[in-house]
Amino acid sequence: MGEKAPDAYAEIAALYDLEHAPFEADLDLYRNVAEAVGDPILELGCGSGRVLVPLAELGFRVTGLDRSLAMLTRAAEAAASAGVAERVTLIEGAMEEADATAGGPFGLVLAPLNGLLHVVTAAGQRAALASARRALDPRGQLVLDVFNPTPEALRAFDGTVVAEGSWNLPDGSQVDKFSSRRHHATEQRIETDLWYDLLAPDGGLRRVRTSYPLRYLHPSEMELLLELTGYAEWALYGGYELEPFDDSSDRLVVLAEATPSRR
Repeated sequence: MGEKAPDAYAEIAALYDLEHAPFEADLDLYRNVAEAVGDPILELGCGSGRVLVPLAELGFRVTGLDRSLAMLTRAAEAAASAGVAERVTLIEGAMEEADATAGGPFGLVLAPLNGLLHVVTAAGQRAALASARRALDPRGQLVLDVFNPTPEALRAFDGTVVAEGSWNLPDGSQVDKFSSRRHHATEQRIETDLWYDLLAPDGGLRRVRTSYPLRYLHPSEMELLLELTGYAEWALYGGYELEPFDDSSDRLVVLAEATPSRR
């Protein structure tokens, strides 16, 4: 697999959760699919456990795969705090290695909230989808959630520094988040720089910075990759309520089946 890439989340795992831990808009989608196809479940890019812990709380057996040890540590803490550690397995690894993950075959493989886009080459994304297909059992289903790269969305990634949020912590400190994102059309790549400014109650200021790339997928490329990697049937949706996908959709939500469904 080559040299291991630096962990972009090593210094910001707790800060990431300030923004993302409260996000629940997609959870009902994953709950409903899990209820339909059953476990075990494999989450690719599981991060700090935002999705896998609620699924484990429903009684499902969930394996989380992520390249960031810092995020996996937080996921383990979240699972233990929720009392579901016995139903959760956490593995450090790449999405392209999904089929080598212990605990399969899986009834459901999911990659929430732009997870697949962290695989930053076309070949890598194809390998990740193929590996996920091999990890599924014959009745299994894949669920992907990525952003829809409309021209309007891509134009916003012009390198401008944007203030993205501010949080007050229980100890009286304040966290301010800033970002700068640059779009490279030829590679379908978005280079992201993030800064978190931590202001202590005594006025001390500390800045934490990280950066990472994303490779976005257009809907037609997504469908071609699903065909090339062996999925039998799939559908594209524009959001977590499975509303129709169109030019104005913010999200591209994919449900794909490992083998043809029986009508």
